[in-house]
Amino acid sequence: MQPARQTTEDVRVAVVSDHGVVAAGMTAWLEDGPGSGATTVVAEATTVAQLLSARPEGPPVDVVLLDLLLADRSHPADNVAALVATGVGVLVFSLDGDLRRVTEAVRAGAAGHLPPGVGPAVVREAVTAVAAGGHVLDDELRRAVAELAGRRPDLSPRQQDVLVGYTSSATKLPTVARGLDMRPETLKTHLRRIKEKYAAVGRPAHTRLDLYRRAREDGYLDPSA
Repeated sequence: MQPARQTTEDVRVAVVSDHGVVAAGMTAWLEDGPGSGATTVVAEATTVAQLLSARPEGPPVDVVLLDLLLADRSHPADNVAALVATGVGVLVFSLDGDLRRVTEAVRAGAAGHLPPGVGPAVVREAVTAVAAGGHVLDDELRRAVAELAGRRPDLSPRQQDVLVGYTSSATKLPTVARGLDMRPETLKTHLRRIKEKYAAVGRPAHTRLDLYRRAREDGYLDPSA
């Protein structure tokens, strides 16, 4: 999927949703409303992986409309980061409007959010704004993003090294420990304290995947990686 030049005219859109009715409705709203022709849906997919793999040489895309609740159980923030890495703007939506999920998506690079119940005119305006490089975030979401940013635990430089080394590798813990020049028991102690600090600010991270997500949310890892 190739990113296109951002413009307020002839915006090319891809829709990712495994709800057929939702995808069809978004397509109809974008192409059949007032000002028809300004937006064109050039691709539909049920997963982000399908969109990225099936259209490597397909038409350029300016904006991806991404459903945050997909049946493949992919993590919304991971999906957003994968799309943002291709250079497209991402506009997310979900039927349940879960603020935490949406906040994580915005932290991962989503440029906008469509709350449940919005109409076709709002969708078209939001797509046009994101294609032009703008953001579509209501006040509640902006506050939630700011609050999440303010709840970043105070990790020591060594703990930051441990967090990055552990979460950026798929190798076993003893191998990670050797790479960090420490004993496995020492690495376990650092990880326990890191988890305690995240729990203390209300952002628990019980597993390696949880820590990976926290590291990306807090800027320790490149969101596009």
